[in-house]
Amino acid sequence: MEKLPQNPELSFKMYELISGYWVACCIHAVSKLDIADKLIDGPKTLSELAKETASDEPSLYRLLRAVTSVGIFEEKGNGTFGLNDFGSTLLTDVPGSVKPWALANLGEHFPAFGDLTYGVKTGKVPFDHAHGIPVWEYYQQNPDAGVNLAKAMAGMSGAVLKAIIDAYDFSPYKTLVDVGGGNGALMFAILGATPGSKGIIFDQPYIADLTSKSIPQDLVQRCSTAAGSFFEEVIPEGADLYMTKWTIHDWNDEESIQILKNVCHAMPKGARLLIIDSVIPDDSQNKPHAGKLLDINIMAMTTGKERTLSEFKTLIEKSGLTFKRLILTGTEISSIVECEK
Repeated sequence: MEKLPQNPELSFKMYELISGYWVACCIHAVSKLDIADKLIDGPKTLSELAKETASDEPSLYRLLRAVTSVGIFEEKGNGTFGLNDFGSTLLTDVPGSVKPWALANLGEHFPAFGDLTYGVKTGKVPFDHAHGIPVWEYYQQNPDAGVNLAKAMAGMSGAVLKAIIDAYDFSPYKTLVDVGGGNGALMFAILGATPGSKGIIFDQPYIADLTSKSIPQDLVQRCSTAAGSFFEEVIPEGADLYMTKWTIHDWNDEESIQILKNVCHAMPKGARLLIIDSVIPDDSQNKPHAGKLLDINIMAMTTGKERTLSEFKTLIEKSGLTFKRLILTGTEISSIVECEK
């Protein structure tokens, strides 16, 4: 091709895609400034917001003008700004808040995306290169960021929990173990829908300790936590259903097989395992799928990847489990791969 295609629309579309981070960084800025929280009791003037956020007033206006242009918050005719439904997704500590995701992705995650070329050329993890340490070690050294990440993942979980529960019948199982269960959002939702079941949330000690303190009062008799590493054979044994959501995709094939082998070791014969992850269709060439872009996030941050069903079947076979079926939930980031021992 000697020259660009004579189609300016494609050039403008490319500019739009390249400049998408402009909006994302604006969202990060208003999240850091807690703008949504400051508007929850009613509209405020630019001067009031500038004073409350210790910001330069003209610069704050330019930021707010930008985010209101894409529908986040509302600029009133009398020089004030108000909260709308879209902006409410950035409120602090409310169910379904996207604010923690904005703080993490445009915070400590962002330098890793600037190193994507390094990752592609070397096969190494861009986050490690950008920060000098692996992501999980980073969060151990920066516990406040780790807590925020847990909230970010909980917010994402909230968007898919109903779809998971609607797609799978959990009622036959009496004891459930969530491996890498984090803050317990999945287990709490399942136990709320299956009053005859008990659950154990298994994760690293510092996470399990935090989660144990947040078990809903109506579930304290049916839900507990257990601490340890899923790279060791310390996963609670004897349950009839095991689950792992958005965990296997964080690890490479060798690491994933080790995790699954340890789960298999804990499972009695006939028990089931649900791997809840994005499953990219094997025949999805040139077709959009949320897992393909989520995979870039995984590549930037960890040794893992999003996988096709064929790739999951290989992991399952090598771990000593048997693949049963793929269950689609209606969300491309949370399909269910059912296995059996």
